[in-house]
Amino acid sequence: MPDTVGNISSGDRGFLYGDGIYETLRSYNAKPFKLSEHLERMRHSAKQLRISFDYTNAEIGEWINKLIEKNCGQDAYIRITLSRGTGGGRLQMADNIDSTCLVQVKPFTPYEKKLYDEGMSLIISNCRRSTSNPIYCYKSTNLLTSILLKEEANNKFAHEAIILNTDGHVAECVVSNIFLVHGGSVVTPSLDTNILPGITRRTVLDICNDNDISVSENRFTIETLVKSDEIFITNSLMEIMPVSRIENYKIGETIPGKITRLLMNAYKRLI
Repeated sequence: MPDTVGNISSGDRGFLYGDGIYETLRSYNAKPFKLSEHLERMRHSAKQLRISFDYTNAEIGEWINKLIEKNCGQDAYIRITLSRGTGGGRLQMADNIDSTCLVQVKPFTPYEKKLYDEGMSLIISNCRRSTSNPIYCYKSTNLLTSILLKEEANNKFAHEAIILNTDGHVAECVVSNIFLVHGGSVVTPSLDTNILPGITRRTVLDICNDNDISVSENRFTIETLVKSDEIFITNSLMEIMPVSRIENYKIGETIPGKITRLLMNAYKRLI
């Protein structure tokens, strides 16, 4: 079991350089949801970034269960952080360094019910994402860009910001993947727009396939997005969140829309 007081070296590369990755997820009725999928993504990222990851899924699951029992009870916010550890050259990947793994569990604070009933308001960020930047497909602990983009949204009294890539295509939002619905078909930006392969994103794609809902991963522009019948965003904490407005564009006739509500209900059945 990791140190329960969370002692981390002042020389830890995650602290000094943001040299690490993380996962966030929820538990429902004291059971972590999609834990194996989150750990699979973390393990893949660690391998690509040459961060040692010697912890088994069973070990991490045991730590989480103990922390849920001690701190939370039932519904919990869970964060797993893996840094490269202490040592090595300053801005060089050094091998044979023991990584630092921190597991945090606390009671989950849900999003306001009003948002699920009335939808979120989004802006289009002025910042463009490079299609060749290798970082965005990983859940990196270096979140300064995300903090600045969230501040941009907050300053415009919006809940989230849509990020376009340098090819002019919709990528994702600051902390969520984005979907549109048009003519009964669901579309989400393809992975080659340089986005995080979200766990909830994958779950929604699977729900669509299981329920014979037309679904695809494609590139599309903001002009296509704002003309959609429905829009929703996803992540492991908010689940599926309807969108009611992008800048001055009103989205949909009802919130949530028909397909969005169907997917929300199907997701609830899964959990």
